[in-house]
Amino acid sequence: MPARKDYYEILGVPRNASEDEIKAAYKKLVKEWHPDRHTGDKKKEAEQRFKEIQEAYEVLSDPQKRAMYDKFGYVGEGGYVYEPSGRGNGFGFEDISDIFRDFLNDDIFNIFFGGHRTSTSQTQRTTGGRRYAKRGEDINLEVTISEADVFTGRDVTVEYDRYELCENCKGEGVEPGSKWVTCSKCHGTGVVREERRTPFGVFINQYTCDVCGGSGTIPGETCHVCKGAGRIRRKTNAVVNIPAGVEDGAVIRIPRKGNAGTNGGDYGDLYVHVKVRKTSDYKREGDDIIVTVPVDYISAILGGIVYVTLPNGERVPVEIPAGTQPNERIVIKGKGIPNARTGRRGNLIVEVKVSIPRKVSSKERKLLEEIAKERGIEI
Repeated sequence: MPARKDYYEILGVPRNASEDEIKAAYKKLVKEWHPDRHTGDKKKEAEQRFKEIQEAYEVLSDPQKRAMYDKFGYVGEGGYVYEPSGRGNGFGFEDISDIFRDFLNDDIFNIFFGGHRTSTSQTQRTTGGRRYAKRGEDINLEVTISEADVFTGRDVTVEYDRYELCENCKGEGVEPGSKWVTCSKCHGTGVVREERRTPFGVFINQYTCDVCGGSGTIPGETCHVCKGAGRIRRKTNAVVNIPAGVEDGAVIRIPRKGNAGTNGGDYGDLYVHVKVRKTSDYKREGDDIIVTVPVDYISAILGGIVYVTLPNGERVPVEIPAGTQPNERIVIKGKGIPNARTGRRGNLIVEVKVSIPRKVSSKERKLLEEIAKERGIEI
């Protein structure tokens, strides 16, 4: 079995390194250890280091291979995972099947071992060796507004970090005047074909090029600003137009305000999640606003006027009709929340809570007793 290698150590990155960090480290090391840059004994060392760097990058740049590597500790040639059996002399059935995986295609392997091999390089490689454009990641932010803002709407400026195109290399990842050159191993195809002669005949194994990672190109001179990533992280800001009538939990999309893409890919989007800070007892039902108002029992009997102050500061007079019953609803049209699309306001709905005093003055009691006597109510 091949000796285990620490691919993270080879690239000089931590185990939780991001895709961009791995890519930048790879491009830097490729430039430093490319065999064409060395002579004599140093060239042999460079060839070995260059091969290790390519091997490490092929695994760590592929999410599936990286996940398998993190789990099993080793990824063999072609992207196949090997796990030592740990039995006897260390050469068990798994080891034999691993050997045949390299030599046999899926159909023949299934005949002998009843299984199939998994090669992420076969399903994930870059067809034709092209560097495909990748759209930038979206960014999600949260902003908090007041209940008054719901009535009027407002513009909010948000500040955040995002990846922007490197101004030095314009997202190319190489120094101005330099460029990506065709990979000498796969000749720009992104894949390598190997023919192997075995007792069963000649078998062809095709896998992602371990030098260019399947892109078909390698960097000439890496950009010194972004270290080959093609983008750099910066603080930026955006103005978010929050319309009147916005609801708690609403999401506002701002196109192309997310992270920059790679290899010519477009910017991602910015998604702003709106949270309404609750400071009153008002309830919202669509564009209507509901509020419970205490009304004196005399006003409920005789009728009267009460005033309701909305979250935006507007003071609305509400007429209480004579004979209003407890929990009765009074609708004031056009005093609710503006519709986010049409701007038309909903209604203000007042729920009446009749307030009955626990104690009354002697004068009030005398008057109430006279009313009770007149209505035939025994006290």
